[in-house]
Amino acid sequence: MPDLIPAVCTRRRWLSATATAGLGLLGFAPRLSAAGSTRYRDRVLSKKPVGYWRLGEATGPTAKDESGFNRHGVFRGAPLLHQPGALKHDDDAAITLDGQGSCVEIPDDPAFSVATSGKGMTVEVWMRPDALDFPGDSTEPFAHWLGKGEEGRQEWALRFYSRATARPNRISAYIFNAAGGLGSGAYFQDALAPGQWMHIVATYDPVNSANPKAGVSIYRDGVLRKGPGIAGSSGALYSEYQIAPTHGAAPLRLGARDLAHHSLIGGLDEVAIYPQVLSAVEIREG
Repeated sequence: MPDLIPAVCTRRRWLSATATAGLGLLGFAPRLSAAGSTRYRDRVLSKKPVGYWRLGEATGPTAKDESGFNRHGVFRGAPLLHQPGALKHDDDAAITLDGQGSCVEIPDDPAFSVATSGKGMTVEVWMRPDALDFPGDSTEPFAHWLGKGEEGRQEWALRFYSRATARPNRISAYIFNAAGGLGSGAYFQDALAPGQWMHIVATYDPVNSANPKAGVSIYRDGVLRKGPGIAGSSGALYSEYQIAPTHGAAPLRLGARDLAHHSLIGGLDEVAIYPQVLSAVEIREG
């Protein structure tokens, strides 16, 4: 069964605090130059993102967009800045979030919506969970840890389920109708360890007459885990749940989505959004 749950819930506060500082990348790694310094930033920019937040600021309130489009964000709440980053051999830092609604908030822009590019959309991020168990809004507690959407103007979200559920530590990518309700999505569900960075990429197919099988795919550490293109995968198609993506006025948030759900306890680094579906090769390169 696809990973489905209503998009709208009631907010409650976390009962736990950040547990573990960043330990650095343990598995998948971007290519390194002979000098040992990463070319990760250059590769991201070569794929022409519409927004790219490295999250390495030493002070707030601005989270700089390095895409060239100046879609800068603002740090909200009390994130810890200038924390150890996800990339080895790269001095650029990251942020740590407390699960109490701290996040980066970026004003609405049509470039962050699946409905506007005509070529779909890709969301790329490094995420580090520092807590695997947390209270919830329902029998299956979860955090929306990145996304765009609020009540009546839902769009898309990345979700993380608590370990103490029937979907233990499942990480999902969803797309919704504006009214919310059930969404189409894809997920991976692995045994996780606090403090370990993951490279996560979600792709949202374009919806048009030439692509009637539009759907959602998700990658972990460069490997496609679920999506409509995998035989036997439960990656859901938009058509299964009558999803017609629309652009809404909600801001983009990194570390949270609509502030009506739980937010992330852990680290974020190197967030990029692209106005097209990246290829498997582009994603594997980091």
